[in-house]
Amino acid sequence: MIKLISDIIFLIAVLILLKTWYNVYEVVMRQYEKFVVRVLITVILCMITIVSLVIPIYLLCYLKIILPAVPIEYIKLQSAFFAIIAVLINRYITIETKNTVVDYFLKKG
Repeated sequence: MIKLISDIIFLIAVLILLKTWYNVYEVVMRQYEKFVVRVLITVILCMITIVSLVIPIYLLCYLKIILPAVPIEYIKLQSAFFAIIAVLINRYITIETKNTVVDYFLKKG
């Protein structure tokens, strides 16, 4: 039962991550006519998305070390919760960054 719950949490985390990427790149590809501007914004947002996903996972791994010993059957569940927390942090950072970048380029023209 715990494995099933862990797998469902991982699946939800992956779906949230895919929805975040879709929201970001849909706006970028629809907004601008110039190919160079699209590529530039896409590269910037890709780098921010990757960094904002790696840093929470890295920090949560240290938190996992700090936590007391967990029985073996709960390790996957604990990892699933850490993954979904990292994805939600990533979603927040990425959406805020997307809004900032779009506002900046709209002001630039």
